[in-house]
Amino acid sequence: MDVQADGSVRISWSADGYESIDVEGRWRSRIELDDFAREVADAALLNRSVEELRTALRRRLGATFDLVELRHDPRGPRLVTRLHAPRGTPNPDV
Repeated sequence: MDVQADGSVRISWSADGYESIDVEGRWRSRIELDDFAREVADAALLNRSVEELRTALRRRLGATFDLVELRHDPRGPRLVTRLHAPRGTPNPDV
């Protein structure tokens, strides 16, 4: 896992035509993002397709994230996993 300049975490993942998984968590602490990235990395080790990964993450984490497929990204085909913002300020209705 590599921490990127924007604070996201990049995980190498060669499966289903993708080269990596980027883990993002706006409005989350570094500790929360690192814990989330570890959960994603652990699930990615055992689940070798996007659908298997999505299902495994939903089982482990519920509906606390989005998984976005970017097949034609200039940085290479990648998945972006975004941890939802926490409830409360600044998003009381989330």
